[in-house]
This record gives sequence, C-alpha cells and structure tokens, in this order.
Amino acid sequence: MTRIFRDFWDSSLTARLTRRVLVIVAATFLLLLAILKIQYLMERDSLRDATLQMQAYDISSRTIVDESGAPKVVLPEGLHAAYSRPDRPYVYLILDGEGRVLASSHGMEEPLAPVPAQGEDPLFRNVDLSTGIDYYGITVPLGNTPFHVQVAQGPAHSDVLEDSLIEEFLEHSWPFLLALALGISAVTVWTVRQSLAPVRRLSYMARNIGPASLDRRLPEDNLPSEITPLVHAVNTSLQRIESGYRREREFTANAAHELRTPLAVLKANIETLSSLEEVPQLIDELGDIERLVTQLLRLAQVDNLVLRPGEEADLHAVALAVAQQLAPMALASGKSIELTGEQGRVPVRGHADFLALALRNLVENALAHAPRSTSVEIRVGADASVSVIDEGPGVSQGDTARIFERFVRVKPGAYKGAGLGLSIAQRVAAAHGGSISVGREPGRGAVFTLKLPGDPPVSAP
Repeated sequence: MTRIFRDFWDSSLTARLTRRVLVIVAATFLLLLAILKIQYLMERDSLRDATLQMQAYDISSRTIVDESGAPKVVLPEGLHAAYSRPDRPYVYLILDGEGRVLASSHGMEEPLAPVPAQGEDPLFRNVDLSTGIDYYGITVPLGNTPFHVQVAQGPAHSDVLEDSLIEEFLEHSWPFLLALALGISAVTVWTVRQSLAPVRRLSYMARNIGPASLDRRLPEDNLPSEITPLVHAVNTSLQRIESGYRREREFTANAAHELRTPLAVLKANIETLSSLEEVPQLIDELGDIERLVTQLLRLAQVDNLVLRPGEEADLHAVALAVAQQLAPMALASGKSIELTGEQGRVPVRGHADFLALALRNLVENALAHAPRSTSVEIRVGADASVSVIDEGPGVSQGDTARIFERFVRVKPGAYKGAGLGLSIAQRVAAAHGGSISVGREPGRGAVFTLKLPGDPPVSAP
C-alpha cells in the first residue's frame, strides 16, 4: 500500500495516469453530488408544497362557522399547542372574502399574501413586515364558505431539515466516504500499474539490448493496440541499426584487410631498400594506398549524405565535367570518352559533387575494362538518367549482384583498385532516391545506368 501511494506522487507515466483518473473520478463524484443536490431541492420543494396543501386542508377540516357566521378553528390540544409556539415555523390564518384576518395561530393581524383570484397560483412567498420572517405558504378556499385558509412556513423549517439531514449523513457516513476514497485511490493505482505492466516489461527488455545483442527484438504479441505501433517502430529502428552496425563492422574489417597488404609490402620494400632507383616504385605503392584511403573517406562521406531541401544539380553539366576531367586519363591509356544524349540543361534534385563522384567511378570502371582504341560513351537522358557504355566484355549474369558490394573485384588482377568504386556509385544513387542498373548494349559491352527520381525535366537550349 505504501508503494502504491508513493508512486502516486512521482513523475512516471503510472503516476500521471493515476492522477488524471482520480481527477476524473473526483469530478464525476462532484457532478453526482451536484445532481443529487438539485434532485434533493426539487424533491424538497415538491414535498413542501404537498405538505402545505395537506396542512391547509387539515386546518380547513377543523374550521367551523358558528351561528353568527364567524369561522373558528377547533384543534386538538396537542396540535393547538404546537401551532401556538413562537418558534414554530408553521402558521395558519383564516381570511374573509376581503382578505382580512379573522383568526390566526400567532395573533397575526395582517395576511401573508392577498387572496388569489380563481385560476391563480395558490402558492406564495412573502415577508412578514412586522417580524421580518420570509414565509412560504398556500391559500386555499374554506369549503363552500367565503373564507380562505392560509398556511405558511418560515425558512427555519427547511434550514433545520436540511441541516439535520446533512449532519446525520456526515455523522454516520464519513467513515464510509473515507474508506471509499482510499479504496478508489488504491484500485486506481493498482489498475493503472497492471495496465502499464507490458510497458515496464518492454522497457526492461529494451535496456538489455546492446551492441552484442542487436539481433534481439521486442515482442509485438499480446500488447495493447496503442503500444503496438511504438514497439513495431522500435523494432524497425533496431533492424536498421543492426544492419548499419553490421555494415560498419564489415567495412572496418575489409578496410583493415585491404590496407594491411599494401602497407606490409611497402614496409618490406622500405626495409630492403638498397638504392634510390627503387623510390619511384615506392611512390607508386604510396599512390595506391592514397587512392584506397581516399575511396574509404568518400565512402564514409556518402554513407552520411543528406540532401538539403531544394538542392538541385544539372545532370548534363555534371557529365560534361566528368568527361573533361577523365579525358586525359583515357587518352593516356589509348582510349577516348564521348558525351552524347541531351545537350541542354537537365535539372535534377541532388548534390552535384556527389553525382559527379558516382559518375566518375562508373566511367573509371568502364575505362578499366574497355580495350585500347575504343571509346567510352556517356549518354545523358532527358528522363533524369545517365548511362555509361563501354566496348568491353560486359558483366556476366552471375556477377551483376556482386559487383556493387564493397571490396569485391570480379577480376582482381585485371586492374588496380580496391573494389569500392561501384559501391560508392550505388550509395550515391540510393542517397538521391535513385538506382543503378547494369546491362549489356547490343553489339557493345556493359552499360551502367544511373537513374534519378522525378518527372522528365524540360531541356533548356
């Protein structure tokens, strides 16, 4: 019990829900009391009117008219004494046809209210100017006589009745009310705690998920419908985190492996260096390591690429810049680069530098596989696409799924490289919401197509 009421005051979800439920219960209880109060007042007024009417007819039945025509109230001794008490809230008057007082219980000489005309409400509320008492009463005819009977009660009657009822209620009911309040509070806290028990279990399970247990998932069965979407979202996030964490571990392991071999070779060559004639070879090996480190940095940059809203690039300008940049390297290897397709502006949503990086890797890959004296074509499409076509042997069906994986080289000895170029290109395409497909051009070699999302733009001359 102590724990239940201690939880009521902390800042947990259980305490918040408990306090809100108790506020609702208290508001409902107060509303119920207000309704009962209104009902009591209505019933009290109804009973009061009925009681006044019964007393008026009781006085009428005990009123006789003597031989001289004067009315006289004949009451039993006990009832007469009760009506004659000064502190008695009930009074009666006998009025003639003109509304003059002929007899009264308290020696009153003035009527409490005028005699109502036929059809008027016989009930009245009036203040006796001589005593200052606010009376509520009724005026009824005295049989077939020209007289009327007025019976009224002062405010003391209803006040005493109401006070006595409240006093009796509080005197006998406060233990029950206290026990009810404590019981409702305890039941509310217990109910809320039991209702939130699945959340506590889920939080305990979530605390135990770490880098070594990213394969764990929170159960989605037998949960409240309000919690299920949250748990599903958490599991989806854990799936993405696990996938990213696994990629990072693979990337780290592969990068360490790829760097270990050239570094070991470079170290051995330096240790066995006998003359300066071997320095150019060492510089070439350092260049290979530099290219690998540069690609690793670019891959890390691509993994964190986030496009800004409204960021735009010109796909034709990107292709032209890549063709101009790689043209000297192509000529040095006895090959050429040809830019075809759309010659005007092709606007796309994207980052120009990263799109150039992806396209440059595609063109470098094509140059590496294209025979001498051939051309690599860069074809810009009006549908926000750019294709790179070579005259090489193409990509076999079994290798199309592997060539985009990191550190994968289909023919390791055919060309220099760590096998990161196509992976970088694919990551750039994915970051832009696009894709890269590989196929074969009829009569030619491989064709890699970078396709970006969006409607085909209108070319500008």
